[in-house]
Amino acid sequence: MANNVQFGILSTFDHNSQTWRTYKSRIGQYFVANDINKTTDASGKKRKAILLSALTEGTYKLTTDLVRPKDIENVPYEDLLSALDEHFTPKCVGFGERHNFYIAVQQAGETYSQWAARLRGLTEKCKFHNVEEALRDKFIMGMLPGREKEKIYTKDLADLTLAKVVELAENLSRGRAAAAASGGAGAGSGAAGAAPDAAAASISTATEQLYKIAQKSVSVGKVKCGVCGFSNHKSADCRFANYVCKKCHVKGHLRKMCGKVNYVVVGNGDKGESDGDDDVYAN
Repeated sequence: MANNVQFGILSTFDHNSQTWRTYKSRIGQYFVANDINKTTDASGKKRKAILLSALTEGTYKLTTDLVRPKDIENVPYEDLLSALDEHFTPKCVGFGERHNFYIAVQQAGETYSQWAARLRGLTEKCKFHNVEEALRDKFIMGMLPGREKEKIYTKDLADLTLAKVVELAENLSRGRAAAAASGGAGAGSGAAGAAPDAAAASISTATEQLYKIAQKSVSVGKVKCGVCGFSNHKSADCRFANYVCKKCHVKGHLRKMCGKVNYVVVGNGDKGESDGDDDVYAN
């Protein structure tokens, strides 16, 4: 009796959001798990049916267009794969691939292991003569600024492989995190890839706050002039001592220092000396 048990989960494929190369590999593994191969499926009809049934409507329509003028039902499985490969596999553009590799940098929140893995993927079509050396150099130069990068820059290149660099960076990062958690010397520094230095930023902020407090203390310690309101002289020395207040018409202070409340002036009164500078020096 035939075995109807199926192994694995085969998801649908949408070319708008998924990569054909990755999906092709997955469906290949699905066929392996369920013993579907050239021996058990010599004509390829079963593999073709499984593939086409896994395509979204948009991708299925694209596939039918790729094999025209042939009808998709009459296209062999291998020819169908070739058509999809040719359409979805980008052509190698020489230095364009290396350009993408060389401009890559570690992203914020990306661990050193993740950064190394992403770099390795970018070398696929670069055709480097020495891939490991290129990976090691770019890994170090593309690291986010921090103590880990500074430490690795001091190392000798003789026996420094990519694996050793990644291990060293990870160890330094974990050691810094452990020191910060225990309140040690590294408490002010961030985890892997943290930039700029949090400790330096904290010190700068604290210094600025202390300066503001000091300035405020100096200002509070001064006596405010009762004539004009400024704090750089005494009332007796104020050059506005003979000015007449425009609010209460009493000589001896400016309008902004007047203590009268709801004072209403009837008539013009005798203003005496002009309070012309009152508006200039008013708050």
